[in-house]
Amino acid sequence: MFALLLRDGSREEIEASDFWEAMRAALRFDAAQLEVSGDSPRLMTAEQVRHELALDRPGLFDSYAPDWLPPTAAEFRELLRVADLSGSEAGMLVGVESRKIRKWAGGEGEPPYAVWRLLSIYAGLASAPRFQPPN
Repeated sequence: MFALLLRDGSREEIEASDFWEAMRAALRFDAAQLEVSGDSPRLMTAEQVRHELALDRPGLFDSYAPDWLPPTAAEFRELLRVADLSGSEAGMLVGVESRKIRKWAGGEGEPPYAVWRLLSIYAGLASAPRFQPPN
């Protein structure tokens, strides 16, 4: 029902409970495209998948800058879904209590940049840049 067209040119069929989970898998595996079969088959690019999952806001996965805007609660929850992490797993990964993760996912407060960046790297949506101190 769903297949990933990977960046190396290979094609991999996947098991997904629904369209949303198939899109999350496409991001998790850094697929170039998601193939959706059915009555009206279609191909979705990685950019289209990010758009559908509302993870395409400019600057969302960029390196830190003074004007960085924290993720919304919806963006934070979707990142956890893409990463396939529970609140307690995410908390253990980034070193905060799971209740803090649940609060951020519920819209109470905002996660610090470092937490967002670590989870984004874990989910495969951001890369870990090499630090270059200012001149």
